[in-house]
Amino acid sequence: MKSVYLKSLSAVLLPALFSLPLLSHADDSKKGQEEKAHWSYAGETGPSHWGDLAAANIACKQGKNQSPVDIKRTFDARLPSIKFEYKMLIGENIVNNGHTVQVNIRKGGLIKVDGKDFFLKQFHFHSSSEHEVNGQNFPLEAHFVHASEEGELAVVALLYKPGPADAALNEIVKNMPFNAGDEVRLGSRELELFERSKKVKNYVRYNGSLTTPPCTEGVRWIVLQKNPTMSRNQLRAFHKALNQANNRPIQPANARTILR
Repeated sequence: MKSVYLKSLSAVLLPALFSLPLLSHADDSKKGQEEKAHWSYAGETGPSHWGDLAAANIACKQGKNQSPVDIKRTFDARLPSIKFEYKMLIGENIVNNGHTVQVNIRKGGLIKVDGKDFFLKQFHFHSSSEHEVNGQNFPLEAHFVHASEEGELAVVALLYKPGPADAALNEIVKNMPFNAGDEVRLGSRELELFERSKKVKNYVRYNGSLTTPPCTEGVRWIVLQKNPTMSRNQLRAFHKALNQANNRPIQPANARTILR
């Protein structure tokens, strides 16, 4: 996932940075360059090099609980239903940040996980999908990013398959900025079709990470098993806006268990 999470993580990361001892001007300059290191999805700044671009990205290289994963072995843990309370969503804007198309949410979205409330902060898209199911890739994946009051993250992944156009996605496509750096203001009407108040039972869950630098671990991943459809025209619009494949490769599951 991209630097989209930095706003949610700032409360955790910034105090750590400010508590570091003072260094020489040369070291400060070098550190500043590292913190601002450019990353991408290809070449010398692509996923295989993220961990070397900045010291803050070390989890991208050495982390043992990284995302995404291939969902092929699951354990029946009789997971409880997750209650989605997406009511009266109020959007801030839709942004093309050069890594993804992201819809920022002012208020209105909530899920409860592990007895905690996680509030919807934004959702964004990857094409092709980052997660796989039994080795199968999907044309588009949406990540709905939620944060608790303590700054913990819970991300709901929705995998789209080819088929008829998705009405909710149409509103995103209509307002989508196609150039990196552009944004479009949003109201409540454009997000009405994303609103829902229901309990979801069909999902898998595992402990993972951000899928973009700094690849921070400790993220609760919830991958829904119901796959909505999207049309070729909708997919073309996302490809035009993204201008590149923006999916991190599958990461080793290691000792983790994927629960269902």
